[in-house]
Amino acid sequence: MTTAWLAVLPAAAMITVLGGGGGAQAVQAPTGAGPIPADVEVMSNDAYVARYGPEQALAEQVPLPPDSSPTAVRPSAADPGIPWHHIYWSALDWDHYDIPTRRGTDDFGLKHTCSKHNMCTQKAITAPYNGKADRVRGSRAEYDGVITSGGTVRMTITSVAERGERGPNGQNTPDGRPIGTVTAFCRGQTLCPDWVNQL
Repeated sequence: MTTAWLAVLPAAAMITVLGGGGGAQAVQAPTGAGPIPADVEVMSNDAYVARYGPEQALAEQVPLPPDSSPTAVRPSAADPGIPWHHIYWSALDWDHYDIPTRRGTDDFGLKHTCSKHNMCTQKAITAPYNGKADRVRGSRAEYDGVITSGGTVRMTITSVAERGERGPNGQNTPDGRPIGTVTAFCRGQTLCPDWVNQL
């Protein structure tokens, strides 16, 4: 704790300081400021990440402890044995459009969004679908979303869905459902930062 932080504590405040052995001792705070807010806390980076998560830690520029970054579980979009039409998950928008996310190819689907834009997880890709389409051009619909921290927007994202059934090389989807996710990306960036896949 620095003297700059100590300067905000009231004269009568007592700070509890944890010692190396786990014991606590009371320390008289210096004088010279108004009342300290009731929600002020001091904690380690590890404790901060455990309580608020890595996304908020990154937003607040708190360094992540070495073993605290969760590894996103990503579907195996690179496995050549999985057909292009394989569905990993589905969503319904507020107009009840069916939006599957398929393995796809280099040009669309999870394989495209993950390899080209580094957006690889269900949460990141489907979050914008929880609403109405922001733009519709023919059978293609675009959905915008935001990633926030404490109400502050950190990043805007877009997921694009094809409502038709026409797949690669003019093939129709064998299940009769729409193509679904064509692409998903972080606006203004070619590649999403890795932390987007850790949400």
